[in-house]
Amino acid sequence: MTQGPRWTTNNFRTINGEDHLGILYVGISIADTLQSGITSITPRARYWSFFAWVLKDFIENVPDKKSVQNFKTYLKKQEWYYILANIAEAEEREGTINSVIGSTHGYKVWNSDQQGFSVDTKYVKDPFGGYGTYRNVMKIMGVTKAGDAKKGVNIDRLTPFGKELADAFELNVKDTTYYKTYRKQDINVPREVLVEYGKVAALASLDASSKDRKLLTNMFMPEQPKSPKGEWRRDSLLYYMILINHFNGQKVSIQDWQHHMYDSFYHNKINLQAGVNEVAIGWEIYQARQFFTYSLLNIWTYLLDKMSKRVFTKAELISAVLVELSEQGYDLQQTVKDLENDLSFPYDRRETFLKHMEEQEKSVKNHLWQPLLIMLDVNLRLQNRADFQDFHYELLRLGGRDSISFQSWTSLIEGHKTKPVSKFISYILNYYILDQHQKVALNKMITTNNETYHFTENNGKLYLIAEDTPVYNTFRVYQGLSILEDLGLITQKKRVYHVTPLGEVKLSG
Repeated sequence: MTQGPRWTTNNFRTINGEDHLGILYVGISIADTLQSGITSITPRARYWSFFAWVLKDFIENVPDKKSVQNFKTYLKKQEWYYILANIAEAEEREGTINSVIGSTHGYKVWNSDQQGFSVDTKYVKDPFGGYGTYRNVMKIMGVTKAGDAKKGVNIDRLTPFGKELADAFELNVKDTTYYKTYRKQDINVPREVLVEYGKVAALASLDASSKDRKLLTNMFMPEQPKSPKGEWRRDSLLYYMILINHFNGQKVSIQDWQHHMYDSFYHNKINLQAGVNEVAIGWEIYQARQFFTYSLLNIWTYLLDKMSKRVFTKAELISAVLVELSEQGYDLQQTVKDLENDLSFPYDRRETFLKHMEEQEKSVKNHLWQPLLIMLDVNLRLQNRADFQDFHYELLRLGGRDSISFQSWTSLIEGHKTKPVSKFISYILNYYILDQHQKVALNKMITTNNETYHFTENNGKLYLIAEDTPVYNTFRVYQGLSILEDLGLITQKKRVYHVTPLGEVKLSG
């Protein structure tokens, strides 16, 4: 038996949450600005009209009290049968379904021997079902607005446009057996009824005959935007189609999209209509932010790896990193300005560095020095740009000091231009990583009761709790492409994209 005192237990062993330096959300904010309403979890166009119709149908045709709980019950019933209708439609065309909320559970039930299906609300945990995912973006896009408790309306309300969109969806389905017989009845729905329903209502059934497609197209790509965000979203989707034409039928990866968005427009390899230039530069800034955050997160994970090998004070850890750099032959006495003057970053070199950062075995070269060079190069790219407008400078200011905006990063570099690289690196390690993480983790604990510390500091010593893996923000371009495909403006098969004749008309307009 072990004698004597023992360690008390603590909750710091459970790591929750993400963005442990508090810097990833800036990229999300840039994407939200450029592509408002189309998020990483809202990639299907027809959900907007389906959920609008469910809300309209509940308000107009359900006689019970219009309470939130009653709406949730009705909503989940309608969505459950919509899931099965999407599965039925895909089975009929011998295809697959994409981004249908609750489809995993739906397939399990559909592939059983049942010929009739009862309501099953276990397809997703959210009490609002898939509407919980689309609810906020439907407000952003002007389809719904919040209820008014003072008037006794506790559920979301449809805007005039939302009512028009709901009516259009209803026109597609009003002659189906599901609509006429089953949607308000508490009886099992036969397979053949769901097959018929799916042919006109499914997400993938949005075609030229669909009454809601024109409205959805004008919602995502308005000819006369009512706000700057509407204009930026429209131009972003147009930009994707221009890039698809530039790819000329070649299979493209995420890295290809990053490369062309960051480099091709900048180096005048893509000709754009004048109005699209603004968002093209915005997406260049977004990709710059991706490179910046991914590089800084690599340095963060490198420090965690160092902590896993022994206990340091902050000063000892920073000193050990600088010694390791010196032993590798890097000149730490040169000024930051001298280091910048030696930078030359063609696409291939940057891609090589990024590939090195993916290596599991951490090294000071691949996970500190090369990421630092990318971060410096990103700053150079964004300086003295004659093509920047006020909008682009607003994107550079996003995040402020707390989340290390590009403006803050530039200020730090300018303040260290004449100082040795060793001082510059020391500052980044101390304040941009170690102090930054402690500040972010403490804030999460206070505001959300979420414990995300990856190391703890005791009597000046740093003790590792958990290592981490650097990540990019979710690449929202694919969600935008999914919307374009739903609207019939592009087609794709295995990441080979083509603009349709309808899309070419949109481009020329």
